Amino acid sequence: MARTWEAKKFNRYYAELLCQGPFAIHVGGGSKDYHSRYRLRYETLIRRFCCLAPASPVNVLDVGGGQLALLCKHLWDDRAALADINIDGPLFDFLRSHGVQTVQWDLCKAEQPFTEQFDFIFFSEVIEHLPLPGHVVLERLRRALKPGGILICSTPNLYRLRNVVYLALGVRIFDYFRMPEGTGLSHVIEYSRDHLQWQFERAGFKDCRIELCQLHHSSTNLVFRIMLWIGHPLLLVPRFRASLLAIAHAP
Repeated sequence: MARTWEAKKFNRYYAELLCQGPFAIHVGGGSKDYHSRYRLRYETLIRRFCCLAPASPVNVLDVGGGQLALLCKHLWDDRAALADINIDGPLFDFLRSHGVQTVQWDLCKAEQPFTEQFDFIFFSEVIEHLPLPGHVVLERLRRALKPGGILICSTPNLYRLRNVVYLALGVRIFDYFRMPEGTGLSHVIEYSRDHLQWQFERAGFKDCRIELCQLHHSSTNLVFRIMLWIGHPLLLVPRFRASLLAIAHAP
């Protein structure tokens, strides 16, 4: 039996857990409205998970962030864990106090702390920060999944309208391509749908489906808000949409 989506319950936990407290302070560069602006992304990922997961609790890993693991823990009492390059500080203390396991995992290194342990892995807005071929990282995550486990991944679309404008204006899109030194990097690479599909297949996943989505958020930059409003009709063309959403199954 599939899970039931309860919008009121999601809204309550989203407001209580993410829009106030440590997540409101320590995520988004100190912008307290970060989670209000990016709410659609989290709701989309959690709703997709709800459609895929069985009714009984499952083992869930959230790579980076921890918001999705925390929501799964409160919404359905899933056995939730977070993996990040650094797990020190009040944000991670907050997650642990809510029953979310935290594990340090630098995906740029060959270490493999988990093997066939999770039913689901969230990999949201992370792969674009990693200066390695995507399939190397995805293969490490595949090994952490149980047979038949599912990876839910979101990442910016290389051909999104914002990048087209940046290229036209000569504005730098990516961070310098280098290995992280104890802290994360900004975007060092972004993928097209075909490129990401190839990475998943090379990593050994099967039944990988990648959608081009427009997960709207309100930019803090007035110029970008105006540009998005002007260019909105172009979003009817899937190629220009902002996000890639991948659902991939471990064999």
